[in-house]
Amino acid sequence: MAGLADAAARQLDAYRERISGVPYERKGILFSEMFFFYLCARAARPARILESGRARAQSTLLLAVSFPDLPIVSLEHDARSPDVPVAAARLQPFRNVELRFGDATRILPAIAQPGDVALIDGPKGFRALRLALRLLAQGRVAMVFLHDVAPGTPERRFLEAWLPSALYSDDPRFAGISHALDAVADDIPEPRRWRNGSGQGYGYSLACLQHSPQAAYRRAWVAAIAIGLAHRARG
Repeated sequence: MAGLADAAARQLDAYRERISGVPYERKGILFSEMFFFYLCARAARPARILESGRARAQSTLLLAVSFPDLPIVSLEHDARSPDVPVAAARLQPFRNVELRFGDATRILPAIAQPGDVALIDGPKGFRALRLALRLLAQGRVAMVFLHDVAPGTPERRFLEAWLPSALYSDDPRFAGISHALDAVADDIPEPRRWRNGSGQGYGYSLACLQHSPQAAYRRAWVAAIAIGLAHRARG
């Protein structure tokens, strides 16, 4: 994380310029979180980016701008959503983006190729965790990113226990630099606002899970099933 924070300090202005034409979408992924994705994923030199959960295409648009030379496959579950035409219009200029529809929990494991990097912003919760662990267990993707894993959530506690090497966009060493990109975001929930390293976390939180041949992903996947069912039973 120290190296990532150093890279953030060096490249913040260049990234701000790169995304300068992208408007902020209320309640969308934060610019600081996509900066985190950009720095982590670029280090892995991905062959392709897979995205699950497109909605109004805020993250997809930022991916297309950040990685103009990479193929991006974006999945959305509901083809009848009112967000679909909005996303299509926003992404129309980008020929490197392929828009698909369907169940990401089935499609992503089937289409993942060696060197891919995946961003999961839908499904949520333990369904997202199980999908991430399944992709990592296959041994094809270099990295998986999970959105909405804020400190104190069951998903975050699971990651901290089972994948302690995970990196997080809310780490104060990184967020202390990157939060400057979010000056235009006026709808960040109060508990998730920048507090100058207070330890409360920042933003909606994006986790970076780097593939490791030594990690017990299948065991973690089974544990995620059990814990997810227990949470569902408790309501």
